[in-house]
Amino acid sequence: MKLRLTRLFTYPSAHVLSVAGDVTRVRIDGLVCDRVCAARSHRALARIEGVRSVSIDFDAGIATVEGPAAPGGVYARAIDGAAAGRPLRRALDALRRALPRRADRGERTA
Repeated sequence: MKLRLTRLFTYPSAHVLSVAGDVTRVRIDGLVCDRVCAARSHRALARIEGVRSVSIDFDAGIATVEGPAAPGGVYARAIDGAAAGRPLRRALDALRRALPRRADRGERTA
């Protein structure tokens, strides 16, 4: 199993990168693991009406969706609905935003 724990601080979201004919490339931020997060994202995108196939490059955080292009919000809602650990991620995100930054280097302090 591949893990990217630094991505735990990024709430899952989807953004359309490109559309070329029936192929849409979607950037998925917040994929923490390849077996759960990527698999849940795959299933969520595959459920979108008209989608024929989905492949996810976990390392790059890019999904390639084959089928008629849908509005970007459709992909975002699908990924938001598939997010694992929603309460934990929201709490971590709130904590990250609340930590003061070091003015000299833009770093967060504990």
